[in-house]
Amino acid sequence: MNVENDIQHKKDLFSLPYVKDQLEYWGPVNRAFADSFLTMGYNFIYQHFGSLDSKFLKSVFSSFVEIVQNIAEYNEGSFNDNSPHSFICLKDSGGQIVIETCNSIKPEDKLAVQTVFEKVFNLPREELQGEYKKLLFKGGSLGLIMLRKLKNSEVEYSLSENDQGEYWLSIELKMNYGNT
Repeated sequence: MNVENDIQHKKDLFSLPYVKDQLEYWGPVNRAFADSFLTMGYNFIYQHFGSLDSKFLKSVFSSFVEIVQNIAEYNEGSFNDNSPHSFICLKDSGGQIVIETCNSIKPEDKLAVQTVFEKVFNLPREELQGEYKKLLFKGGSLGLIMLRKLKNSEVEYSLSENDQGEYWLSIELKMNYGNT
């Protein structure tokens, strides 16, 4: 199978379209790669969306950094030098900037990951700031709370198992730029 067909096959597994004019990657993600990809993301955001409010663009880039670095840290901590293939996409969806990711989760981490996400997503929006302050001092999922707190945005996640028994965490963050 050639590289393009391999990429398309993997994208088909997650119903991800083949689209131009977006920044996307499917492959191993570690800290060294994350640093390079974040530089590309910064350039993409400020070149493609440069006419938008700079404060909004800063929150987009901060969100992108949080997500990509968390993937890299998890992969390096859980998979050592054999980082799994991850999917990261940053795109313009007509009125929204969208960040999508899919990352492999080790079976023994599934329950812990699920618990963290359920806890943060079950918090009412008005309690997010209090939880953020509490976790700031004792440590925890600050980045996930930060994503949920973003104005004019929505974040969704799913934890699924494929036919090979692999677990995947998918995150989709949509940030409306029509209201900035």
